[in-house]
Amino acid sequence: MLRIAHTEAASAVGAGDVVLVGSLQDELGAASDWNPADGATLFQPAGNGKYVFTGKLAAGNYDFKIAIGGSWDENYGKDGVKDGPNIALRLLHDHEVTFTYDAATHIVTYDYEDMAEEQAALASAGRSFVVTGTVQTRAGGAKDWDPADKTTEMKDIGNGFYAYTMDLPAGPYFYKISVNGSWAENYGLNGNFDGANVQLTLDKPEKITFYYNDITHKIQDSHSYKMLKDAELPVLGGDFAALEGDKVMRDLLMDKFYQTTLDVKAGTYTAEIKQKGQKAVKQQVTVRQDGKVSFYYDFAGKKIIVDDGSIHPDKVVHDTWDTAYRAPFQPAKVGEAVKLSIRTQQGDVQNAKLVLTKAEITANGGDEYNPDYAAGKTVTYDMQKTGTEDGSDIWSVNITPEENGMYGYTFLLNDMLQYGDDARPGNIGATALRGAKPFQLTVYTADYHTPDWAKEAITCQIFPDRFFNGDKSNDNARTTARGNQPIQHRDWNDIPANHSKTPDKDGDTQDCNDFFGGDLAGITQKLDYLKDLGITAIYVNPMMSACSNHRYDTVDYGTIDPLLGNMEDFQQLVAEMDKRGMHLIMDGVFNHVGDDSIYFDRYGKYQWVGAYEFWSRVYDLMNTKGMKEAAAKEEARKQLIAEGQVFSPYQWENWFEIKNQKAVDEMGEKYAYHDWQGYSSLVPFSDKDLLNEQSSLGEYLLYGDNAVITKWFKDGLSSWRLDVAKEIPAEFWRNVRKTVKQIKTTKGEEPLLLGEIWQDGTQFLTGDQFDSVMNYKLSFAVGDLFLNRGDAKAADDELKILQQNYPREALYDLMNIVDSHDTVRAIYKFGGGQESVAQATLKDFDYELGKARLKLSAAFILGYPGMPTFFYGDEAGVYGSADPDCRRTYPWGNEDKELIAYYKQVMGVRNAHKQLFAHGDVNTLKAEGDIFAYARTNGSEAAVVALNRGKAQQVVIPAGQFADGTVFADALDSSFQAAVSGGQLVVDLGENQARMMIKK
Repeated sequence: MLRIAHTEAASAVGAGDVVLVGSLQDELGAASDWNPADGATLFQPAGNGKYVFTGKLAAGNYDFKIAIGGSWDENYGKDGVKDGPNIALRLLHDHEVTFTYDAATHIVTYDYEDMAEEQAALASAGRSFVVTGTVQTRAGGAKDWDPADKTTEMKDIGNGFYAYTMDLPAGPYFYKISVNGSWAENYGLNGNFDGANVQLTLDKPEKITFYYNDITHKIQDSHSYKMLKDAELPVLGGDFAALEGDKVMRDLLMDKFYQTTLDVKAGTYTAEIKQKGQKAVKQQVTVRQDGKVSFYYDFAGKKIIVDDGSIHPDKVVHDTWDTAYRAPFQPAKVGEAVKLSIRTQQGDVQNAKLVLTKAEITANGGDEYNPDYAAGKTVTYDMQKTGTEDGSDIWSVNITPEENGMYGYTFLLNDMLQYGDDARPGNIGATALRGAKPFQLTVYTADYHTPDWAKEAITCQIFPDRFFNGDKSNDNARTTARGNQPIQHRDWNDIPANHSKTPDKDGDTQDCNDFFGGDLAGITQKLDYLKDLGITAIYVNPMMSACSNHRYDTVDYGTIDPLLGNMEDFQQLVAEMDKRGMHLIMDGVFNHVGDDSIYFDRYGKYQWVGAYEFWSRVYDLMNTKGMKEAAAKEEARKQLIAEGQVFSPYQWENWFEIKNQKAVDEMGEKYAYHDWQGYSSLVPFSDKDLLNEQSSLGEYLLYGDNAVITKWFKDGLSSWRLDVAKEIPAEFWRNVRKTVKQIKTTKGEEPLLLGEIWQDGTQFLTGDQFDSVMNYKLSFAVGDLFLNRGDAKAADDELKILQQNYPREALYDLMNIVDSHDTVRAIYKFGGGQESVAQATLKDFDYELGKARLKLSAAFILGYPGMPTFFYGDEAGVYGSADPDCRRTYPWGNEDKELIAYYKQVMGVRNAHKQLFAHGDVNTLKAEGDIFAYARTNGSEAAVVALNRGKAQQVVIPAGQFADGTVFADALDSSFQAAVSGGQLVVDLGENQARMMIKK
C-alpha cells in the first residue's frame, strides 16, 4: 500500500533529465527542497552537452547539487564529483540566477547580474560565524540550532577573533559555532570540527560574550574566560625588542598560551616577556636556523617556547591503525603491554617523550560528563631511538597501564614540538606547539564480560503509544497531560503534531499531549508477528507513569502509565515474551523526572509533598513573612501536613535544585529551578545526591531493598536502556554496575546495561559501567556516509574507529541502529527527505529509492557484529521526518508486504547462523564508493556480506583469507553463488543490492 504516488511535477522528470536540487528548490517553485523528482527545477538543453536553468532567488545562503533522472542514484556536487559535497551559493541581494550544467565534466556553474562585484564583496566580507544553539531564541532568533539565523552572528574583532554579546537568564545552555550559514562546517567542544556541544551553565542572569578564533577554531565565553585588551597582552622583548614585526603576543588558543611570529637569524638570545601587572619573565632561547620563528609564552608555566621550523612536521608520523606504530590495534586489557612508536626525519629530533594521561570524567560546571584530560593524571616516558630507515628515525616505548579507563597520549619532540591526533579520531595526527589533541587509548578490566544473549539478539524498538491498541478500555485512563493541559486523542491514521512545529495542524497550543491509544496489551497481542519476523528482543520507550506521550517526564517510577495499562498488563507481556524466548529492554530515565511528578509536584496534583510544592511554600513564607529559611521550612512542613499532605520517607524535597528567584516559563510564573536543556517540564536530580550512597535518592533508585533500578529486574526485565547517560556522574554508573551484576534476571541470565550515547561511548565501556551503548556512530557511518553519500571508505574509517576504541565485549553488544524515535525515519532519509519538512508526505522523498537502501541497511547491520535494532514500522514502510513525525503509528492492514518479507528473510539468515554473525570475527574486504563488502568468520564458518548502493556492476572483492575454490552461496538469492579464485571473489551486484553469502 505504501507506494509513491507520482505527482505531475515528478512525472516531468524522465531518464537522463537534469534537476537542480537543494535548499533553494522551494524558493524556485518546487513542492519541497532536496527533491530530485520535482520538475519545477528541471534544466533545459542548451546544446553542446550543456543544460541551463534560470530562476529568481532571494538574498541568503543556499546549498545545491545536480541530480540525474529524477532520483539520487546519480548526482553530482562540488567540482563535478559524483555523490560529492553540496555546492554553496551566497547571495547578498535578490537575483535572477542562471545555472549551467556541463554533462561532460558534471560541473555546474552559476551567473547573475553584477556577480563579480557581489562575490568580491562577499570575499571582502569573509566568512560568517553564528553562535548556534539553545541561546538563539534567547537572543530573539526564530528558533534554536539554526545556522542560517544571523541574529547571533559574530562580529570581527581582529586577529582572527570574532565575538557576539547577549544577555542570558540563569540556566544551562548548549552551543556550537557554525560557518557561512550551514552545518557543513561547524566547531564544537575544544574547537573540534563537528565536535560535541559546548556547555554554559549560569547560576544567575549574566551578559555573556561568545568568542571564536578562526585560525585555531577554539571557542570560549566570558563566563569562564577574560579576553584581554591589547594593552594587557604580553609583549616579546629582550634581544628581540629591536626587530621589526608585531611583538604583541595574542592568545589564539584562548587558554593563556600567547604567540607571535618574527623573522630571526640563527643564534642564542635572551627573550623577555613583559605584561601589565605581571613580573617580567626572562629566558635564554636558541634559534637553529634563519627564517620565521614562532614564539609562544605559556602564562601558567611562565615559560617561553620557540619553534624555528628545525623539525619537519610533514615527516613526523604516528598511525594508530598500523601495528608498526601501535600494537595491539585494539583496546588493551589492564596489565597488557602496549608498544607505541613515532617516525621523524633523520637527525631532526634529539629526544622524544611519550606523554600519557588518564582522563577524568568531569562536567566542568555543566550537565554533561565528558573525558577531561586536563584534569587527569599524567605520566611522561622517555622514548628510545630504535632504528633508522628510509631517511627516518624510529622512536619507541612500551607501556603497561595498570588501571582501566580512557587514556590519551601525545608525543613531545625536543621538549618543544607536540604530536597528537588531528581533527578526526585515530589514524595519523598533526603537530602542535601546545594543546595537541591526545590519541585515544582504551584500557579495560581483564574480567570485562557482556551478556551473550544480547550479542545474539535481534531487537525491535517500540514507541508504545504508536504500535497497537490492544485494550481500548484504558484509552481515557488519564484526563490531563502536564499540569492541567488536556489530552488530545487522535485517530490511529492521524499524523502526530506539535504546536511548536505545526501550529495549524495540532489542534491546541501544547506539545507532546496527543495520544493514539497504543498500549502494553497491544504489544502482547502482536508478539507472534514480531517472533515470526525474527525479533528476539524488544526495547520499549518509557512505560512508567508520565504526563507526555514520550514519557521521559516520569511521574512515578513504581507504576505503569495508566494509558498503557497496569502491572498486570506488564506481567502478562513478560510472561508471553518468556514463552517465546524474547527479552525485554526498558527505558530507564534516571537523570530527571517531570515537573508534574509525585517527586516535584509543581502543580499540586498529588497527595505526596513534592519538592517544588515544599520549596515554593518555604520561599513564599520567607518572602511574604520575612522568615528565615529554617523557620520557614518548619512552618511549611506543619502547614502541608495539616492540609492532609504526606511527606515521603525518602525526602523528595531534597533531590532537586530550586532557587528563591522568580521566573516565568510557558506554564506561568514559578520559582526558578534547574531544568533539562531548557525544557522546564524536565527536572534533573542533584548530582551530589546521586553520588552519596547514604542519600535518600541513592537509596530510592539503587541501594534499597526494593530500589527502582533492581526492582524491575525482579519483575521480568532483561535490560535497562539508560537515558542521557552522559548527564549522570560516572561513579553512580559504577555503583549501578556493581549492584546490577550481582543479580540475575528472572531467566537466570546476566542483565544488560545499555546507555543512550550519541558520540563516542568509550568512557562507559572500560569494564566498570555499561555493557553497550546505542550505536549512533554506526548509524552515521552506514546511513549517512555510505548509503546517502556513497563514500564506503569514509564509512569504514568510522567503523574502524569503533573497533579501535571499544573492547570486543562491548563492540559485539552495541545496539546497532539506522534510526530511532529521536531521528528521521531511515526510509525517508535514504530517499532524499529533509529534516526541515515538519510533516513528510510521499512528495517529499523518493519512496522506492528509500526502500531499496533501507533494505541495504538491514542487511548491513544484520551481518555486522552487535545487536541489530529496528524501529517499529521500518519493516512496513513507515516514513517520517524529525520528532514527532518519526513517531507515527504502525500501519496495520496497510503494510508494505514485500518489505516485510525482505526483513523476515534477512533476519532469518542471521538467526540461522547465530554463532557466526553474533560471535565471529569481522574484517573489511572492500570499501570503495558505492561498494562495501566485509567478511565474518568463526572457526569453520564464514560469510561475505557485499552491498552495492549504486548501479548494477560486477565487483571484484579481495578474498585472500579464503582458500581458492571456497564457494559462497547467497542466502538471499538461491540462484547465485561464487567461488574464490586467485584470492578474489567476483560478485554480480544489482542496483541497490545486498548479498549475504554463506560459505558452503
